[in-house]
Amino acid sequence: MKLDPFYLIVDSAAWIERLVPLGVKLVQLRIKVQDEASLRREVRTAKAICDRHGCQLIVNDYWRIAIEEDCDFVHLGQEDLAEADVK
Repeated sequence: MKLDPFYLIVDSAAWIERLVPLGVKLVQLRIKVQDEASLRREVRTAKAICDRHGCQLIVNDYWRIAIEEDCDFVHLGQEDLAEADVK
């Protein structure tokens, strides 16, 4: 698997909707403060947009939601590693 060496980092599915149709092939959704229901909606919307355009989606921090929503990748920071049991 080869990842695009450059990728977009955004804080909402609205940015993904605007920019992915222009040819972006890898995007990270990085939302820092939001309730779980809203976050899940954003991830679902982002995933649907990315799927339509052949773009891969990285979800920052929220690994459980990313796995449950079948996202392509998860970005975990050092502080997330202790909590994440992704064996």
